[in-house]
Amino acid sequence: PPLSLVLPPECGGRSSRRNAPQRGESIRQTVILSFEEAAFGCEKEITVERIESCDDCGGTGAAKGTTAETCPNCRGTGKIIKKPCPKCGGQGRVRKTRKFKVNIPAGIDDGQSIQQRGQGNAGVNGGPAGDLFVTVAIRPHPIFTRNGSDVHVDIPISFAQAALGDTLQVPTIDGRIEYKIPEGTQTGTTFRMRGKGI
Repeated sequence: PPLSLVLPPECGGRSSRRNAPQRGESIRQTVILSFEEAAFGCEKEITVERIESCDDCGGTGAAKGTTAETCPNCRGTGKIIKKPCPKCGGQGRVRKTRKFKVNIPAGIDDGQSIQQRGQGNAGVNGGPAGDLFVTVAIRPHPIFTRNGSDVHVDIPISFAQAALGDTLQVPTIDGRIEYKIPEGTQTGTTFRMRGKGI
């Protein structure tokens, strides 16, 4: 008669996949920047809650001084933890709060993300950690608006200044500069100052 092998439910066909190394999940975090911080770049400290390998058991799930034995029923696709680690409850992973310093590059735009490789949740069964994605949100500026790398500012002037021309003190992200507008300037005219954007 043909040989038939009956496996217990915990050692089903999916157990080998379930016990293979799995990459940890990625984490997303938002950091809020001022207009100037986004323009010039900065360093920000963020706080992240992530899942890490348990320090007490080294990620095995077994209590100190004990081991996770190979399951005899499934021939190594699973394991039996006779005495679970008290810190992680046998899971091999714990939730921790960590602080990171993130370098924000100059000129980053609203909604862009910075990837920190390997700083996400810990992997399972020896798999690599996921990534941390830090997404930037930029607070609106009271006078500047941004279009890509260009910075726009509206300056109200009097009728006499528009008709006769004048030298204005124009605010830029680098400080105020003098700019001469010609006589006969019309409302809504745009003047370009090269090199004064992002």
